[in-house]
Amino acid sequence: MIPENELDRTSMRPDTGPRGPLAAFYVEVDRWDESSEFARRVRSLVRAGVEVSMRCDFDMDELPEIFLPSWVNEEDVLETRRDAELRYALHRGAEEWAMQDLLFSFDPRQRSWEWWDATQASGNVVQIWVDSRGEPVFACDELRWILYLSGARSVVGPLLVPLEIWERQQSVGISSA
Repeated sequence: MIPENELDRTSMRPDTGPRGPLAAFYVEVDRWDESSEFARRVRSLVRAGVEVSMRCDFDMDELPEIFLPSWVNEEDVLETRRDAELRYALHRGAEEWAMQDLLFSFDPRQRSWEWWDATQASGNVVQIWVDSRGEPVFACDELRWILYLSGARSVVGPLLVPLEIWERQQSVGISSA
């Protein structure tokens, strides 16, 4: 799959799915009416990482942060970040994530997943879909951090899920959804 396709999927629903199953994360947000905003935030952070992976040299000491969405630097995000750090630590253990860590995790030589979509599963549960090339277990801590930083209350997954489930759900976090 070429990176431009992944970049397109950060802002619109794909027309078709991959040949095999997708890996899905079930993400609980506070309220059902926060699903679209949560998905927009996730999409914008993943888009920044994909942009960096397409345009930057990962042998540099520091990657440019110009692709990061403006909301990650807003003052009210500080409380959200502290909450995200706690939730991530409870889920995966204490590990600090700087924005540089997040950007470097999109190194195309190391990343084992590609963004696919975000859909409304039910109520206040959003499903985040990625293509792990059929692998049930893969490195994805950066994605978990993105989910918590974007406002996830809890995250379950990844789980391999048949493509038909994704096809039946409505995409969220995009203007045409």
